[in-house]
Amino acid sequence: MIVDLFKIPIFIGNINVKKIIFKNKNFNKTWISETPSSYNQSFENVSNMKNENIKYLLETIVKILEEKIQYPFELNLQNIWENNYVNNDYQEPHIHPKSDFSFIIYKDVQEGKTVFLNPIRNFLMIYSNISHMFKSEFMPKCKNGQIVIFPSFLEHMVLKSSKQKTISGNLGFKKK
Repeated sequence: MIVDLFKIPIFIGNINVKKIIFKNKNFNKTWISETPSSYNQSFENVSNMKNENIKYLLETIVKILEEKIQYPFELNLQNIWENNYVNNDYQEPHIHPKSDFSFIIYKDVQEGKTVFLNPIRNFLMIYSNISHMFKSEFMPKCKNGQIVIFPSFLEHMVLKSSKQKTISGNLGFKKK
């Protein structure tokens, strides 16, 4: 018998990116990588969307999560922003603190460049005789009009890319 312990699910689904509309688009160089983004540290950028767009987004995410979560729950959108990868821009490895789930919407991409990192990858390097048995990273094959939803504690990064646009955000989760 084999038992897979401590699985970390990520969810991939489809979303109509034309329904995710921002009122204002102010991009600044952010992160260590200086990737152009509308990210706002004050977490007030949810007000940068119309209520009907937020409603559509949350309804779409709930439908995707319901495949795994078999009890009533509610979500609240904590923040949302756009990333505009221009000239070999990237995102360094990071997590999304103070939230439960996070998401990435692939708005305009040739191919998704997101890489999820195994939380125990550093320990795997120590045990070189068995490290080959475990994946240290995972890169979903996402394309335009797809969304990936993941626990916010899951470290991830974005490889160098150009002429690509994504939308990212954070969610609060509450069991009803």
